[in-house]
Amino acid sequence: MVSNKTKTRVGLGAALMLVRHPTLRRATTRVGAPTAKFVVKRQLREQADRIGAVVDTAGSIVLIYGPIAAEALGLVEPPKPKRRAPTFAKAAAVAVTAAAASYVLVRARA
Repeated sequence: MVSNKTKTRVGLGAALMLVRHPTLRRATTRVGAPTAKFVVKRQLREQADRIGAVVDTAGSIVLIYGPIAAEALGLVEPPKPKRRAPTFAKAAAVAVTAAAASYVLVRARA
């Protein structure tokens, strides 16, 4: 088992070698860059996934409760009630006409 003091000394020596020799410095940055790039991309992807989930949740909340809140705060006018009477009158007229036509046709056969 290597002692902590020896590990520190070896690590310090390796770091000094990297600092003093430009060729070693270039080689380690070339080797380390793709690994670091991969790690950073993975971290960003995970962070984007987390942010995406939060944005989806917030968007659905705004979509559902936004109009209700805007109406309650008085930012928009409440929708006007739909006029159902003309539609109901047309349907009633069609029903009465159909009933009268069927009555006349049945009477004509008999």
